[in-house]
Amino acid sequence: MKPLYEPAVAYGQSAPPTGQVLKGQYAGAYRSDKGRIKGLLLRAGETEFTIKLPKYLRPMLVRELAPGEFVQVWAYPEDDRWRAINLLPLPGCEAETLRQQWGDLAAVPESPQPKQKRLCIEVCSKGKCFKQGGRQIYNELQEAVDGNPELSHVSVKATGCMKACKHGPNLRLPSGQMLHRASPAEALARLDTKR
Repeated sequence: MKPLYEPAVAYGQSAPPTGQVLKGQYAGAYRSDKGRIKGLLLRAGETEFTIKLPKYLRPMLVRELAPGEFVQVWAYPEDDRWRAINLLPLPGCEAETLRQQWGDLAAVPESPQPKQKRLCIEVCSKGKCFKQGGRQIYNELQEAVDGNPELSHVSVKATGCMKACKHGPNLRLPSGQMLHRASPAEALARLDTKR
């Protein structure tokens, strides 16, 4: 049986290389939590590799490769995934050999990740607002966001003066609406309605 990967040898290199050539079938894109393409999933027999690609190679996944195509990736292991140096289509004869050896693997369809709009609640952190409860609102909102996985798309940001000091504490909702003299409970209720 042919190995899943073989050592990569760079021209003129005398020491043993740390990179390896991984050969297999492109199973789909590897995406970040925000849905951005970061690399590819490579299936080699029963093994699946998660490989992070440099930025200049990522467009190739969209423009030139279709799930199910055989590729070879020069990569090196890094923590729980691999980091690629280069990506090339596998020559036809090698691809056919692997197809016969492993069978034609069904391409893994990319699961569409629901794209949640990032929301940011801004809390005034200047002078009078902060002293009148802005600090408390900021801390309670931050705890609510950190403690609830459903609010992972929400961030809380301390900002400069919102030019409504007499009506403080002030905060701005993602819709752009300002809340004046907001209590932590009111801010949390508004946060739930803006999910």
